[in-house]
Amino acid sequence: MSTGSKLTKTELQALVDATNSYLTNAYTNKVIGPGSGKPRFELYHADLSLCSYKVRTVMAEKGATYFSHALHIMPAGKFVPHNYRPEYVRLRLQGAPDQKFVGGYTGASSVQSEGFDPCVVPTLVDHEEVKVVVDSRTICEHIDRAVGGTPLIPEGMEEVIDAQIRLVDEVPHVAALYGAHPDDDFRPIGLRKNIAGVHVKKIRALNAMIEQVKDDPALLEAYRAKISKEASAGAFVIDADGMRTTHLKMAEHVDTLEAQLATHDGDWVCGDDFTMADIMWALSMYRLDWLGFGRLWADKSKRPRLIGYLDRVFARPSVRAGCIEWRGAHAPSPHVAEYSGAGAAANFFAHSARSLPLKEIFLGVPNVTLPPLEPLPPQASQKALSQ
Repeated sequence: MSTGSKLTKTELQALVDATNSYLTNAYTNKVIGPGSGKPRFELYHADLSLCSYKVRTVMAEKGATYFSHALHIMPAGKFVPHNYRPEYVRLRLQGAPDQKFVGGYTGASSVQSEGFDPCVVPTLVDHEEVKVVVDSRTICEHIDRAVGGTPLIPEGMEEVIDAQIRLVDEVPHVAALYGAHPDDDFRPIGLRKNIAGVHVKKIRALNAMIEQVKDDPALLEAYRAKISKEASAGAFVIDADGMRTTHLKMAEHVDTLEAQLATHDGDWVCGDDFTMADIMWALSMYRLDWLGFGRLWADKSKRPRLIGYLDRVFARPSVRAGCIEWRGAHAPSPHVAEYSGAGAAANFFAHSARSLPLKEIFLGVPNVTLPPLEPLPPQASQKALSQ
């Protein structure tokens, strides 16, 4: 079966069953939303993924029911991330038969500008339409069309909303998460400790997966593309000039939202109606706030419209359900009230204890041997900074 063929229900179910075979923890694999019976949608996402926030929030805003598979996407000990496993990558490839694979790195996650990453989340399965949908933006638009109710992209507003979503997608959120400003690293301490040097660990896990699929050309190509990206990313986030530029872009990003809000008297990004643009901006700003970029709008006199907007959009039930109050979505941070203090640390520890695959962290994945850790290739730095 090629990645470009039209799937039958039987073929799709076989791919889903293979992926779900190692997603057996009832705490992290369960139905979310109203209703009973088998949900139309299955969502493969990650608690802490910004792109996953987007899809979960759209699901909540539309009142959709879905089977939630919260994947673990970071290497730890001997654990190989769920999204690197061959079964998941095979499933995900069905949603992008004609996409060009990612190779370099700019710090952003837009498929339109970066290329298709075959080993990330989210991925949506729509059992009713018998299809796999990839790329968070495409998934959100698919859900908006497929589920009834008030549309998040109303007719006649497509171009306006599209322009706002592009502004959010092109900002280097990923670099701001993984990399430190060389002069002032204000990210949460736990994040700094746990994410340092993670790209080398990712590449080791990917190389282990290559050993599992030597007779599968499609997967080999996918894994090699992902390795190229991670090598470039590892070099990018330790480059002082690159990270200074990343932080400047974040300040410009905040100014862009303030300027957009000043173009009209409505409560929301595009006017009087809450739209898909608000979801994308809200989740971008909450991620920045959690990281410590809230200092950019601490002076209310400089960005008066932004403060009121954030109060409104952070109170939106769907934004809270899909991001702010989603368990495991954020590690402790002194920058936001919801994740400050001892209670936040205790809650995050309790969630981690129930959700992490501890057996695989300590004993490894059956029949998988992790190779030794190796430094990033010397060409990675040049490739990353030339993007």
